[in-house]
Amino acid sequence: MGVDMDECIDFRPDPNAEIEEQWSLLGYTFYDDELVPLRPSRYTPEEQLEILDNHPFFTGVCPECGYRFDKNNPNVVHYDCPVCGFIDDSV
Repeated sequence: MGVDMDECIDFRPDPNAEIEEQWSLLGYTFYDDELVPLRPSRYTPEEQLEILDNHPFFTGVCPECGYRFDKNNPNVVHYDCPVCGFIDDSV
């Protein structure tokens, strides 16, 4: 049969719930429930997206040849590709 509306009734807001506002000082943010200072990045937003989209740390894949790094080894520091010779010099 199914649901014939856009919202699930199980996830409607609780009208009796106490609304808790999370705040942070200007120039700070929360990380793991701790208030930490925001530091300016040495990368532009475009460069940051490029890194997120292509670096093996985030993708698990060599950006040159597509070699897949072992996901079961989280202790990798340098993502140097054994196939094409790509060298990760980001550290």
